[in-house]
Amino acid sequence: MAVPGSSQVQLTPAGPSEFYVDKMTDPNGAPTNVIDVDQGFNVYGRVTLPGWLTGKGHVAIYADELGGQIDKKIGQTDFDITASVGEHLKTYKWELIFPGNPPVLPDPSHGSQLYRLAAVFTFGDQSTDIAAFVEMGLFLIN
Repeated sequence: MAVPGSSQVQLTPAGPSEFYVDKMTDPNGAPTNVIDVDQGFNVYGRVTLPGWLTGKGHVAIYADELGGQIDKKIGQTDFDITASVGEHLKTYKWELIFPGNPPVLPDPSHGSQLYRLAAVFTFGDQSTDIAAFVEMGLFLIN
């Protein structure tokens, strides 16, 4: 499993900006790679960006069911990115809450119930090419 995970944010000029998926919580507890979609789950992370950047950040979670028909965005959060004086990195925390009712994926799925999840960070309308992704791993979601 790749949570926690991170990847460098594509930026010009290149810098130490990073996109993180810090943790995923599930009320059912262990094992953490099996999620009861009816109970919901949460995904938490952060992104570090240069202090001169201003605009809107977006984080989306995508699910792809192995051997099944589901391949879609299951959630997104948006947040403000604000510039500040000085050359430094700023950290922006984000979270996506999937409450379980209604479930974000079919329960039960008619496919494998085995999903590959990925988190994607984008900035603004994407014309800036500032972006990153983290492959979160494989999960049995039932």
